[in-house]
Amino acid sequence: MTAKCVSRVVALEEAFLHPRVWDLYPESLRRRYQPIKARLSDVGAERVRAMDAAGIDVQVLSHVQPGVQILADDQAALAVAVCREVNDWLADAIASYPDRLAGFAMLPTQAPAQAADELERTVRELGFKGALINGHTNGRYLDDPSYDVLLGTAEALGVPIYLHPTDPPTAISDVYYAPFDSALVPTWGWPVETGTHVLRLICAGAFDRHPNLKIVIGHLGELLPYCFTRLNAGVTMANWLLGAESRNSVGHYLRNNIYMTSSGVFDVPVFDCARSMLGLGNLMFSVDYPFQDNFTAMEFLERCDLSASDKERFAHGTAEILLGLGNQQSSRVRPGVGAAWYRLRSRAKSKLGRALVSALVG
Repeated sequence: MTAKCVSRVVALEEAFLHPRVWDLYPESLRRRYQPIKARLSDVGAERVRAMDAAGIDVQVLSHVQPGVQILADDQAALAVAVCREVNDWLADAIASYPDRLAGFAMLPTQAPAQAADELERTVRELGFKGALINGHTNGRYLDDPSYDVLLGTAEALGVPIYLHPTDPPTAISDVYYAPFDSALVPTWGWPVETGTHVLRLICAGAFDRHPNLKIVIGHLGELLPYCFTRLNAGVTMANWLLGAESRNSVGHYLRNNIYMTSSGVFDVPVFDCARSMLGLGNLMFSVDYPFQDNFTAMEFLERCDLSASDKERFAHGTAEILLGLGNQQSSRVRPGVGAAWYRLRSRAKSKLGRALVSALVG
């Protein structure tokens, strides 16, 4: 293990690949992942050795994008079955290295209610720390009303949703990026796509309906910190004038509901921008292994101009609190509270009815 500048390091956006999902991928995706397929597929000794060599203590594993979200909406039953198989397999892998590995669930987002059920199952029964969702599902984003049950379940369980980039809808890619899409989509299109997804959630009032919902994004904020001042003024005013669902400033939601990791972006000036705009408490370390190099990420951590205590907070402290690391189940999960509770509450017709349901379950 190399010497490191902190006592512990947790990395949150670390990919794996399951053969069941590999079989679903088209040849174009297989070509993209083939050079690193062996490292993606390993969730055992070789991965842990690579962590040891760089000084990384914990990886939170999530399936490489797009996962089952590659399936059409009419293949929801297949998505549900594959998610359950892959999540169970991941839980078994984590059980071999419980102090080194943790997991984010893969969810069948073609079927929002069943996605909520799978999130609850993986958190309660498998000890997962949340879920990772790869952007839109067949052009449908998380601000769609059908996903309210999923967002509400995540909030009730006290676990975050990691919002990972995916390719924009084809119509957007064709107009914006073709014929250069292979170069421009992963480098520019993904950050724009994910940052826009967060703004859609804000404008739709998702965080007003779910004030304790936490969303995690990578790449040091998917361009949002750089545009913070303009967004905070312009979008906030436009929402107020148009009577949008959001009741607070954009900055309020970015600071209270959004966490950002350093996955794939190891530039200190970019980190300083995010810290300046949003504060250190919203930032967490990540690598994006095996697409990015563990050693490069650790060198970035060392270069960050932070006090010793702040560097510990960035490297592991905030993640441990957000994810409840060290607990098989997050301490924020209330017994009996989850998808069923949220559905019951959402069916209550009045504010009084919803308040009574909330009071009954604590």
